Amino acid sequence: MSEELADGELVRRIARREDAREAEAELCRRFGPRVRLYGRRHLRTEDRSADLVQAVLLAVLEAARAGRIEELDHVDRFVLGTCRNIAQRVRQKEARMRPAEEGDLDPLAYVDDFERIDVGALGDCIGKLDGRSRTVLLLSFQAESGADEIAKITDTSAGNVRVVRHRALTQLRRCLEGVQGGPS
Repeated sequence: MSEELADGELVRRIARREDAREAEAELCRRFGPRVRLYGRRHLRTEDRSADLVQAVLLAVLEAARAGRIEELDHVDRFVLGTCRNIAQRVRQKEARMRPAEEGDLDPLAYVDDFERIDVGALGDCIGKLDGRSRTVLLLSFQAESGADEIAKITDTSAGNVRVVRHRALTQLRRCLEGVQGGPS
């Protein structure tokens, strides 16, 4: 833009769609470095601060286009508030995603109340199922396919897949109870 416009005027032009591309580019040029600095200070890495710049500028531009920035003379406050909110969400998300220590998760600790299943017996019982039931179970639990996807593969309906799966699981349960001497 040839003339130096105030931040509020840039937002007005974006909202009114007057030279919006140029106004958006100028707004990004002005606030991008500030957002990056905020990100480096609060998120500690260059990658995370670069992601913050993209998320914040996108949110600010969307708000400007929709006319949701109320105090046009204080666009910088809006940008700062957006930085705070998005950075806080990033930190919360990363805190939830922190990997557990190797000894913290014992998978068998969560199945104490359930009977342990003999894998060999399970294989034998699966082998006793008819081909269609076996296919539906393997696609359901090994390939993690949904009923609609399995229906396309087996050329049947999704409802039929659910019925076949239910009946196959009932057969497996009965077979395993017979092998292991009944329910515990």
